Amino acid sequence: MKRDRSENSVENTDPKHTKIENDDPLMPFMQDFEDIQKDIEQLDIKCAHEQMNIQKQYDEKKKPLFEKRDEIIQKIPGFWANTLRKHPALSDIVPEDIDILNHLVKLDLKDNMDNNGSYKITFIFGEKAKEFMEPLTLVKHVTFDNNQEKVVECTRIKWKEGKNPIAAVTHNRSDLDNEIPKWSIFEWFTTDELQDKPDVGELIRREIWHNPLSYYLGLEEFDEFDDDFDEEFD
Repeated sequence: MKRDRSENSVENTDPKHTKIENDDPLMPFMQDFEDIQKDIEQLDIKCAHEQMNIQKQYDEKKKPLFEKRDEIIQKIPGFWANTLRKHPALSDIVPEDIDILNHLVKLDLKDNMDNNGSYKITFIFGEKAKEFMEPLTLVKHVTFDNNQEKVVECTRIKWKEGKNPIAAVTHNRSDLDNEIPKWSIFEWFTTDELQDKPDVGELIRREIWHNPLSYYLGLEEFDEFDDDFDEEFD
């Protein structure tokens, strides 16, 4: 789930697009055409930067509201566990994850930390989670540069013996009779890219964080099929 960034569009112009035949009617205008296109792209970059600055301003204004919301969430046992597992893209995480997520007392997002849209997500667990792991605070900080995602901080989880949900995932994947491949949300707390799995960070920052109540109540529906159908006919 990586975002396209217009800053990269000028640099990555495919050379084959500028290779035209000498008798092509576009040939006399090619240089002017390309220069104009570059100017348009530069304006797109400027627009993206200005939009990001506005977004940051409103992110700052939302902070007091997020704090008030968190005060309510703290009073609802298992809120984040239920919210995360009810997101359609996270519905096939292993059951062992839920046992641990039941102790997730706070989820925090610092978004748009720079003009490239870098972000940091923090999971804070209650003391009872020590039965499963340490530390109780997990952080993942993701930056973007030239449309490339880079993990600059990721908490290393120390699992207690027999409590590692990723081990259960490995067992499930080795079971050829298992028709529903399971995965662990804690696989996201690594520096390795999850292959063919949802980007947990993008799901949180773009969907769950802004309206967790709708997922907690099970009001959101999965529209992946519709998206794939639309892309096929675009």
